[in-house]
Parts: sequence; C-alpha cells; structure tokens
Amino acid sequence: MGPPSDPSALSDPWFAMNTFSHRTRTQNLVRLATEPLDLLVIGGGVTGTGIAWDAALRGLRVGLLEKVDFGSGTSGRSARLVHGGLRYLAHLQIGMVYESSRERRTLLRIAPHLVKPLPFLYPLYKGGKDRHFVIRAGMWMYDALAFFRNIHIHRMLDKGETLEAEPSVAAEGLLGAAEYYDAHVDDARLTLATAQAAHRAGALVANHVRVISFLRDDGGQISGVTACDESTDKEMHITARVVVNATGVWADELMGMDEPHAERLSPTKGIHIVVDRQRLANRHAIVFTSPRDERMLFLVPWGHLAYIGTTETDYDGSLDRPYATAEDVEYLLEATNLAFPNARLTTDDIISTWAGVRPLIGDAEEEDAYDVSREHEIFESETGLISIAGGKLTTYRHMAEQIVDRVVARLAACCGVGGFQECTTDAIPLDPMPLTELRRLVDTGGHNTTTACPPEVVDHLVGRYGSRYCGVLQRITDELALGEPIVPGLPYLWAEVDHALAEEMAVTLPDVLVRRIPLIYTAADQGLDVARSVAERLAAALGWDEAETARQLAAYRDEVALTRLYRLGHGGS
Repeated sequence: MGPPSDPSALSDPWFAMNTFSHRTRTQNLVRLATEPLDLLVIGGGVTGTGIAWDAALRGLRVGLLEKVDFGSGTSGRSARLVHGGLRYLAHLQIGMVYESSRERRTLLRIAPHLVKPLPFLYPLYKGGKDRHFVIRAGMWMYDALAFFRNIHIHRMLDKGETLEAEPSVAAEGLLGAAEYYDAHVDDARLTLATAQAAHRAGALVANHVRVISFLRDDGGQISGVTACDESTDKEMHITARVVVNATGVWADELMGMDEPHAERLSPTKGIHIVVDRQRLANRHAIVFTSPRDERMLFLVPWGHLAYIGTTETDYDGSLDRPYATAEDVEYLLEATNLAFPNARLTTDDIISTWAGVRPLIGDAEEEDAYDVSREHEIFESETGLISIAGGKLTTYRHMAEQIVDRVVARLAACCGVGGFQECTTDAIPLDPMPLTELRRLVDTGGHNTTTACPPEVVDHLVGRYGSRYCGVLQRITDELALGEPIVPGLPYLWAEVDHALAEEMAVTLPDVLVRRIPLIYTAADQGLDVARSVAERLAAALGWDEAETARQLAAYRDEVALTRLYRLGHGGS
C-alpha cells in the first residue's frame, strides 16, 4: 500500500503506521527484546541505516541500534558532498571514481529532494601543480567514467570567463578554470531519511541504545547482544542470527569486544568552518589548494552561509568528541585568504565549526593521512561478527548492498534460511512520493492546508522533508504561531520542532538543534538564545522534569562549546 495522493492527510492509516517518533522507538525496543531477528545492525550512521533499509526491503527481520543518534558520528560531520572523487584520479584510483560516479547518479535519482546538483569551479594558475592540459584530460576522464551521464559535461573557461563567474578568486596568475558538476547533500538528513525508509520497510530501529556485550550460543558463535537503553538505563537481550558491525570509526572498538585483533583502522580528522557567504559571494563550490601541502580544499555555498574544508590529519583523540583546533582553523584561513584575497577572513568571522573522524583503512604511520585509501573492507570474525569499515558517504548504498549479500549468503549456508529478494535500493526512492509528484502538489497547492505559506517556505520544507512537508504545513494551519521562524532571518520554523518529535525520533535537545534543525551551525549565536524555549517544548512532549530539562540544556551547551574550542589557542587534537 503506497502513500496517499495528498500527504497532508495526517490521519490516513498509511501515515499513522509509518510515524517515526519517540513512541515508535519505545515500541521497537519492546519488540527487539522479544522477537528474534535475522539481522541486527549495530551503528546508525549512513552505512548502518543503509544496511537496515536494504535488508528489510529484501524480507529479512531486521533491527538497528545506534548508541547516540542517527548521523551523530562521521555521517553527520562530513563535507556534505556526493561526488565522483575528482582527486582520486590523481592517485589512479579509477575503480573508486567509477563506483562513486555511478552511486552519485543513483542518489540523485532515489533522493532528489536531498541530493542536489552543485556546480564546481576549479581555477588554474601559472606555476600551479595542476597543468592546464592535465586538468582538461582529467575532466574528460571524469565525465567518461560517469558514461557522460553526469549532471552536465564539464567546460573549460578562460580567465575572463572565470572572473565573471566568480569575481572573488585571486586574479594574479589566473589562467582560467574548469567547471564541472557534483552534488550536495545534508548528510545528517540523508542518514535520517535512510533510517526512516528502513522503518517503513519493517526494520526495528532505535537510537540512544548502547551495546554492552555480545551474546553467544553453545558453540561460541555470536547470537545477539546485551544492550542498554540510554534514556532509562534498562538493559535488554536482543537475539539475531547475524550481527553486523557498522559503527564506522568505532569498528575496532566493537571488534575488540568480540575477540582480540590487530587494529585495522587509521582514523583521520577533517574539520570545516562556517562563515557568512557574503564575505566570498561564491555561486559555485570552488576548489582551491593549501599553500602548505597542496591539499585540495573546497569552498561550498550553503544558503546564506558557506563552509570551508576539509583538513586531513592523523587522529588519536576521543572518537566521541573530535573538534577543530586553532591549528586546524589557521590552516584553512591561510589557504582561503590566499585563494580569495578580498575575503580577509579571521577567526572573528567564523560562525561555527564541525569536526569528523574518518574510519579509513591503512597504516597511518607509513602513509600520509591524505593518501590513506577511501576503499571499504568487510571483515568476518571466527565467531561470526561481520564488520565493515572505510568507504565514503557517496558509496554507502553500494556498501550496504555488499553487506546484505553476505548476510543472505550466511543465512542460507548456516541457518538454512532463504527466499529473500534481490537488492532494490538502486531503484526504490528513499521518499515514498516521487519528486515530480511533490512538485505537482506544490505547484497546484495540493497540500490542502488553509494557511498560505510563501513559496520559499514551501520550497524549504520540500527540500528537507520530501513528502512529509505537508505534515509540517498542517501543523502551521492548526497553530499559526508554529509558522514563525525559530531564529529571525533563518528559514527553520517552530513547526519543525514538533515534526522532529513526531516524525523523526528526536529524543534529546542535541538531536533537534544539531541534526534535525542545525542551529548549532547556522545561527549567529548557535541557537543558545532559543535553546531554553526549544527544550521546554520538548519537555512538554517527552515528560521531562526541570532537572532533565536542565541536563538537556547543559548537553547542548557542551556541544556548542566543542565547536568553539579552537578559540582557546594552540594545542590539543
């Protein structure tokens, strides 16, 4: 049974069945503790949610546990690009560019409201490491590896055309530029949308559940986990025929809970800084390089903001609390001010930062962090744990497909269980309603609300919620005050707070203000002025007392403080 033609019909049984709230989480935990599974996925990043979605669509009984929140790790702290990996051509990683280009095309097709085409400009300079003819040849190869089915074929610009397109780039020594296309995505929302799709397909999904230990059968094989619900401190046993470790940078840690092993990951840290886009006035995402190490960097437009990144350094700090240091920020500002001389950015211009740890596979002691492979690998332990690590956001769907193929083979060989379908995630949209139908509803006013919202508000909601946008509009119709912006000048509405609770399994204040509504990155004060008001709205819905509300506010302030640690000066990693 598909979605109704009018998705604003909130009372429709299809939508009632597919709500994804804190109540859904509670129901799922009861079922996880009582119903045996074919597959339990540990890790609610983009790969883990992709595995749960794929497996549920094939007919497996699936559960997924995430110790914090969907996309709270690397999957919500990336460069937010879905790309073919132009720089991998320099390392002759042709297979990775081909796979990434194919998956970029797939994600543009199955998640068009989230994955959006983005033009890139690659300025070329006299004496630069990138020769004009080399880049031209590389661009043709980039298009060829996408079978010339990229968003647009590249084109080469001369100096005048380059400065007309992007007047802020350095003019001295400029030869011209290459213009090409990749795509942009809100990584946390892509992860959340994949978790929601897994839920709609029948997976039992829960965030804020920590795995404590593995259960084992009489032969010593892993048969499930003992887990703790972080909101109640209650422990539960969850049984499953197969357990998959999709915890990303925590994969070594979880594998160590299974059996002693050599560390397989070489974590690297990447940071981004957020500034007012008016300071650079860029229309494209612009490629430039660091004068220190010639690393490729990006200036990416993001609404009225722009963000700059990323660094790549070996990392041995806390996996749970990575942050941008003064050295990281200085590195990006130095490169940016050289590439865009009139910007003159200082630390005072930084609105926010984020830092992510990449679960790369390789030997960081023998390789430069920038050169460690982005390929993923799958490991199987003697006790049956299947682990996946490495890879990148763009290829998450294909990584998930490979894991589920292996799980299905294991179920057939070891458990005599079969009859599952083939993978269909390359054809089934993440959102239950095609974007063309969504646009038709928008153009005809088919959302059937009595509140007239400006077109830019509707476009904002469609771009974040897909077919659920009508539900947000309906909340505004029911309570007009919910149509007001949470922070003046930003597009996020109070109705989106209620939507995060009712439809997005938000259960903490950081869930809402970091990943559902990213005021931590977009508001001038990073959402601190409105945090109390948002927390009180959550408290009313979730039953928090004043002590819990205070704890949630403290947790959010701690998240904000982490983004500001670079201000304390040099030191730390």
